Amino acid sequence: MRLRWFVLALAASGCATASVSGDGDDDPIDARIDGVAPIDAPPMPIDAPLPIDAPPIQTITLSQGPTTITPLNTIACSNQTTGYTAENSFYRAFRLADHGVNTAFTATRVDVGVETATGVGGSQTIQVRVYTVAGAFPAGVLTQIAGQSVTVTDAQSNTLVPVNLSPPGVAPAGSTIVVEVFTPDGRTVGNTFYPGSNTAAETQPSYIRAPACNFTMPVTYAQAGITAPVRLVMTVTGTY
Repeated sequence: MRLRWFVLALAASGCATASVSGDGDDDPIDARIDGVAPIDAPPMPIDAPLPIDAPPIQTITLSQGPTTITPLNTIACSNQTTGYTAENSFYRAFRLADHGVNTAFTATRVDVGVETATGVGGSQTIQVRVYTVAGAFPAGVLTQIAGQSVTVTDAQSNTLVPVNLSPPGVAPAGSTIVVEVFTPDGRTVGNTFYPGSNTAAETQPSYIRAPACNFTMPVTYAQAGITAPVRLVMTVTGTY
């Protein structure tokens, strides 16, 4: 708050009196001039408080389990004769509040575990999509906020592949972020793709959608009848 100072200066005009004796003597003239009262200087102004800095931007990686990859652990819809994989989508849903994020979140990167990648010519393209969901996943309505196509080489089998999102995806505070790794049908072209997974404990379940195997909506591996533990390796990094 800016303080305004008002100073009232009171000045009394000087009054002079003089008397001269009637006898003509050179009597001194008595004179008195009232001095003007000094004006006090205003006190020093009070400095305005310094602005409060906004909290610093923080980076966090959302994860629901370890990122180690167990060989030959993932199950996907595939041709049992050739081993080529059909169209599959693999999901994880991250509730921001579960990770201590209570503001808007900007997703900048997704890390995808790759167990096996065998593509014609030594590579294949997959898609990474990031959504927010209205309601609970998987029944809620998905709104895509980011997406990225990425070429995975055969040499990246058994590794964690970083996928930078350009542009990043922004999720409002209180959101649940859903990450999908989509692999197109590789049976006709001769591609095989299995995302990385492990058998460790996870804080939320992994999901699969496989239309050719009659799972047209995302289901957990348990709901798909898979009793062995398949914990997908998939994380999201961003700022808030």
